[in-house]
Amino acid sequence: MRTLPRCSVLVALLCFSTLSLAADKVLGPGENADTGSRAVRVPAGVAVGIIDTSSGDVELDGGAVAGNIDTGSGSIELGAGASAGRIDTGSGEVRIGADAQVADIDTGSGSVRLGDGARTEDIDTGSGNVRGAERVVVDGRIDTGSGAVSLGAGSTVRGDIDTGSGSVELVGSKVGGKIDTGSGDIRLLDSEVSDDLATSAGNVELMGNSRINGDLLIRKSSCWGFCWGDDKATRVTIGASASVLGDIRIERETELWVHENAQIGRVTGAQVKRFAGERP
Repeated sequence: MRTLPRCSVLVALLCFSTLSLAADKVLGPGENADTGSRAVRVPAGVAVGIIDTSSGDVELDGGAVAGNIDTGSGSIELGAGASAGRIDTGSGEVRIGADAQVADIDTGSGSVRLGDGARTEDIDTGSGNVRGAERVVVDGRIDTGSGAVSLGAGSTVRGDIDTGSGSVELVGSKVGGKIDTGSGDIRLLDSEVSDDLATSAGNVELMGNSRINGDLLIRKSSCWGFCWGDDKATRVTIGASASVLGDIRIERETELWVHENAQIGRVTGAQVKRFAGERP
C-alpha cells in the first residue's frame, strides 16, 4: 500500500484548514457571531443574537431574526420577511428583502436597497445611494452625503430627506418632513411633502399630482470664491396638477416654469414663466 509523502500530508492539512477558515459560519438559535473575514449565515426562521464581522458578509435567510449587525466592509443581506436590529457597515452594501424589517441603517460608502414593503428607521449614508422599491416605510429620516435617494409608489418617509449632492426622485411617495439638497436635483411624481422643499443648485421638477405643503426655496450659494457649476441657472418646473401651497422664494438665478393650471403661492426673487403643454 502506497503512502503519501509527509510533505503532501502537510499540504493537504493546510489546505483543509484554510478552507475551514474561509467557510461560512452558520449560526444556531440564540448564538452570537464575532468573526474576522468569515461570512455569517442565519438559516430561515432561526433567531440569533449580535453579529460582528470585519470584512465577512452577513446573510439572513427568509424569516430569520438577528440583533444588531456590524461589519467593516462586508455586505449585509436580509431575505424576505427577515428582521434585525441596527445595521452598521463601512463600505458594504445593504440589501433588505421584501417585507423585511430593521432598525437604523448606517453606512459609509455602501448603498442601501429596500425591497417591496421593507421597513426601517433612520437611514444614514456617506456616498451610498438609497434605492427603495414600492411600499417602503422609513419611520425616521434619510440622510446622505453624495448618495441619491429614490423611492417607488406607496412609500413613506416620516421624517426629512437630506442630501448633499445626491438627487432625490420620488414616485407616488409621501414625506412627513422636508426635502433638502445641496446641489442634487429633485424630481417628484404624484408625491407629497408635508414641509418645505429646498435646494441650493439642484433642478426641481414637480409633476403629476405632486404637492408641497410648505415653501419651495432655491437658496443662494453658501460657498466662498469659485463655486463649481454655480454660474448655471437653476430650473424649476411645476406641472399642471402640481401645487406649492406655501411661498416660492428664489435667491439665485432661476428659470421658474409654472403650468397655467398649477396652484402656487406667492413668488419672490424670480419671474414666473407660464406654459400650457405637458412641458415647457
